Amino acid sequence: MLKAFPVVMIVIAAVGAVTPQGSSYHSLRLSPTDSALVEFEAGRFWHAARMLREEGAAAGTPEDVLLLARAEAGWKNWSAVAELLDGAEWLSEESDAIGLYILGRAWEAQGQWAEAAESYGRYVDLGSLGTTRHHASIVRWTRSLWKSGEREASFISLRQLEPHLGAQSWTALELALGEARDGNVSWVENLLGMIEQPLAQLSSWRLLPDALLEAGDLIGATEAFREAYQQLTGDRRATAAIELAGLLLAGGDTATARGLLLEGLEEAPGAFRNRAAAELFDLGDTDRELTLELARILDRAGDGRRALTGYDRVVALSANTIDGVPVPLPMRVERARLMGTVQTRQEEAIQEFRAIRDVTTDDRIGGRNLELWAQLRRRQGLDEHVRTLRRWLLEEHPNSSEAAEVAWSRASQADSRGELDSALRQYAVLSSNARTHARAGQARMRSGQIYLGRSDRVQAAGVFEGYLEDFPEGRRWQEASYWAGRMRMELGDTSAAEKHIRQIKTRDPVSYYAVIGAELLGELYTMNVSDVDDPAIPPWLNRGLSDIDLFTEAGLEQAAAAEINRLREVARTSKNDMLGLAEGLIARGRTIDGINLGWALRDEGHEWDSRLIRVVFPLPYLDLIRREAMEWGVDPIILAAIIRQESAFKADIVSRAGAIGLMQVMPPTGAQLARVHGPSDFQEAHLASPEVSLHLGAAYFVEMSARYDGVLPLILSAYNAGPTRATRWKQYPEISDLLRFTERIPFVETRGYVKNVRRNLGIYGVLYGQN
Repeated sequence: MLKAFPVVMIVIAAVGAVTPQGSSYHSLRLSPTDSALVEFEAGRFWHAARMLREEGAAAGTPEDVLLLARAEAGWKNWSAVAELLDGAEWLSEESDAIGLYILGRAWEAQGQWAEAAESYGRYVDLGSLGTTRHHASIVRWTRSLWKSGEREASFISLRQLEPHLGAQSWTALELALGEARDGNVSWVENLLGMIEQPLAQLSSWRLLPDALLEAGDLIGATEAFREAYQQLTGDRRATAAIELAGLLLAGGDTATARGLLLEGLEEAPGAFRNRAAAELFDLGDTDRELTLELARILDRAGDGRRALTGYDRVVALSANTIDGVPVPLPMRVERARLMGTVQTRQEEAIQEFRAIRDVTTDDRIGGRNLELWAQLRRRQGLDEHVRTLRRWLLEEHPNSSEAAEVAWSRASQADSRGELDSALRQYAVLSSNARTHARAGQARMRSGQIYLGRSDRVQAAGVFEGYLEDFPEGRRWQEASYWAGRMRMELGDTSAAEKHIRQIKTRDPVSYYAVIGAELLGELYTMNVSDVDDPAIPPWLNRGLSDIDLFTEAGLEQAAAAEINRLREVARTSKNDMLGLAEGLIARGRTIDGINLGWALRDEGHEWDSRLIRVVFPLPYLDLIRREAMEWGVDPIILAAIIRQESAFKADIVSRAGAIGLMQVMPPTGAQLARVHGPSDFQEAHLASPEVSLHLGAAYFVEMSARYDGVLPLILSAYNAGPTRATRWKQYPEISDLLRFTERIPFVETRGYVKNVRRNLGIYGVLYGQN
């Protein structure tokens, strides 16, 4: 049997016993301080701090204490920084007074604004003039003064920023946002006078009207929104129109408000468009077409009460027209759906579902109608009715998406129960009835796997090659090509096998199936991309990246995002400029922005080359990953491959589920792991530190590796979906063939995750394996 998945080799005997002193780099025989410096330079700040503390650095020379404080700051252990530096008399003399800046950051992180302002103020007086950090320290000093109540002093410090840098405008904007929320109109007006940068001005348009609203000055707010409406364009003008309309409605001017709401309905962004629709709807007196449009908007927004009333109005208006304009069938279906959510109208909904069934032959309408009807009956607990409706669905609208889902569910349930002949029959019917539906392709792939499980390679090959013949550009062409190639290889037809696999390598060399396809042919995975030189970065891009550096160091994230968007617009007509911008962003930890620029170039039709592929698959934190892998005894390429899939190397990213950092560690899991592996004073915020997230994520990976005997698809399944599910899936008969097991993973997200990490392994091995 071909082994296309590597087994992860764990070379440490006891996870809990691993320490930096016990890891392999200790054999370098560096002195303790040298070792700590090596760790520090690699970005392993927690490790460096622990080593320095063991050496007594906390009671050492100012140089020792400062190095320790910098290490603690590196992994955001701000309370330790404050403890080390607070009251130190030598801060202004050591290393260009950097200790004052670090101490200010520590006080700021803990919300001690007066102390932060004092530290930053001293640093501004002593630090190197004109540097990025010096300008950033003025921003942070200004912010700290403001938050500590020293408003006049804050204005004085703000004026020390050079206006052309943009930091002055964005700092004033940040402060004004807070004052607007509190209704402090005079402070907002004063700050608005300092916002000169064009992008910051665009972001400041509603500060004054919001402040007036919060202060209870409805007349002033109305005039401010009116002025903004007259001056703005695009979606900002539409938003201002809706805000102004709301105030006019409160004042009784419904005629003017109606016109503004209609204008806003056309261009306003989502939430404001929904608001405009609701207010127009409540005003009433709309014709049939507008009522239908409003009801649909409100329905999509989840406002079922208004939407149902709107649909009812459309029905009434249609009945009252001279020509008797018919109500659109799709609207009737959605109206019946909403009626089914109202207890007193459920029988009316059923009558409508029944009436629609009698008049439609359209699969799209009829399929949805029957499925919604079935869902209502299920909520009512009438399972026999549900079975009847699903049967009607399959008989009357077999080509509909709803029928495809029902057919897939039934076939996959038979598959899971081991009733493979029944599953094959149902997969075949699904593939025939809904040929272009995604489930039909999935059914074909599953059928091929069933035949393969029965060692019927001829039938399996026929299924996969049949898909390629019918859908050469289908979404599953790579999967079908690989498995067709593997079947031909196992049947002894090497020529046909190579043809299928070469097709993958030619059309999409940067893919999971290209990686495992190379292994099928007994070849090393390679990417035949052209080498290109790195052209000089244009001056405008260097200036823009320098501005991003300043905004980032100053904590002006809105400013940094706005500058990235501006640079993207300037660069988008030139591939070299786009790549230069992407590389600059990746180097600054803004990896997702950089990677997305690379994918945008691919979407525009640009071929892979050596620069583009390293943008889409970058490897920041190289030293950190290499040393962490050495400590845990794992291949650094696997850690890089996981990070690329988990976080795309964005250190502070937070998932919708709450996972944080490079390795997307859940805080409870991180706390549990930290009790065993450190850091001892773990806090959730520490997961945004690249080192801590990587350290704890690697610990979890090692634990899963031990639990699943180094079997990578199971390890990755556990990492993504949890060990309980991975253990259950381990019972699948396909587990003896890891590639077939991967195809069988029932969760779409987890199946894609395992494949993408495996793809990343191949790509990162080629691009960076020599390092």
